[in-house]
Amino acid sequence: MYKPLLFASLFLTPFSLHALDTRQVPAERLLELGGELAANAGASQWQQLWHRVRQAGYLQANGAPVHFTVPSARLPELARQTLAQADQVQPLQQTHALYRRSFAGLVIGQRGGQPLHALCLLVDWRTLPQGMRDTPQAYLRSTSLLSSYPCD
Repeated sequence: MYKPLLFASLFLTPFSLHALDTRQVPAERLLELGGELAANAGASQWQQLWHRVRQAGYLQANGAPVHFTVPSARLPELARQTLAQADQVQPLQQTHALYRRSFAGLVIGQRGGQPLHALCLLVDWRTLPQGMRDTPQAYLRSTSLLSSYPCD
């Protein structure tokens, strides 16, 4: 008798209540989580990221207002470095975090013809339960690398 009610309540409870709320996590911990994700993200996570980057036009210099200028062969390592050693992290929405790393002396991309020296990487932590933020290993392979782009 109670099982259908319990089952129904799972659908009525917003998933985001149980997911990591990046707005409630100290920046230091978000930076540590980024480092753990950089070390443990799987090939499919990175492939999906680069697919989204390509779709957004960030790899096309022709006519794109914001685009990468660094050789595309270097981007995977620069993205890993951004996650592993971000200069800063900013919580966005409820489960997203934007990781940013500046690469002094290296032009990562351009915005409207102006050089950009930093790389930004957007991560969605919604698959990491709030209660598992200190032991996230089992959830890192399901974390979404949403986008990456040159920034200032």
